[in-house]
Amino acid sequence: MFGIIVVLAVAVAVLAVRTVVMRREIRSMSRQLEDLSAGRSEKKISLTLVDARLSELATQINENMELQKQLRIDTRKSEQRLKDSIAGVSHDLRTPLTAIIGYIQMLERSGLNGEQQEKATIILKKANAMRELVESFFELSVIESGQSELAEEAVNFTNIVSEAVVDFIPRFEAAELEPDVDLGNKSLYIAGDTTALGRIVQNLLSNALKYTAGRVKVALEERDGEIILTVVNEVRPDTPPDMERIFERFYTGDDCRNSGSAGLGLYIVKLLAEKMQGAVSASLENKMLSVYVVFQEEKNKQA
Repeated sequence: MFGIIVVLAVAVAVLAVRTVVMRREIRSMSRQLEDLSAGRSEKKISLTLVDARLSELATQINENMELQKQLRIDTRKSEQRLKDSIAGVSHDLRTPLTAIIGYIQMLERSGLNGEQQEKATIILKKANAMRELVESFFELSVIESGQSELAEEAVNFTNIVSEAVVDFIPRFEAAELEPDVDLGNKSLYIAGDTTALGRIVQNLLSNALKYTAGRVKVALEERDGEIILTVVNEVRPDTPPDMERIFERFYTGDDCRNSGSAGLGLYIVKLLAEKMQGAVSASLENKMLSVYVVFQEEKNKQA
């Protein structure tokens, strides 16, 4: 009887030790899985205890992780090939489009009659819209590929916004709009890339002009060490924007795409702003859509 008790005691002790060790191994696997999921490690799951069932589980997890890793690699390669293709096609289309637009402009000045002039104007408008789409696709592919480095220097942001507004005056006049512009009474500086900042402002103005129901406002101000550019447009009642998607790639407020937009303008604004440590946001209140771009003020104003 005593021998049976001893055997049972030893068996219980062995089982208890094995249970403790198993729990330790499971906790170790859990920590390793957390590190893998969070991207803190790429090591395979390893075990110190030789247990057939746990070893089989670890093997299956490792095989699954390898499969996911390969899928991510293949996806990145496919995305890069697509971006390269878009960049190549966009680049190839730019030259003939420029020539087409040039010939149409020459045609407009060649003494056309009223009906011919009207048709030439329509063709030119569509060609310019096509060029804008091609430029947007090309610019997006370059930005996302990381091939272009943005400068970081003190820039007079007030001048950039002012020049962009002036450039847009003919387009505002053609739409019979007079924007409300308030750039303050002093020059505001930020650290960034002049060309990229100009593109941000142009895209914001173009988006407001394209979707406004009648009013456009542009404001630039400094608040608590931050430079805030706000572009506001009145929302058309038939095409209210989806505020959760407004900065998404290819999102347009016009589901039918009658505006001729590819839905890249605000997405590019977001990409460029974030590359210069800026932030973007938007709000909709009383049928007025406000888009905000925020940068830190540059104290060293050597521009």
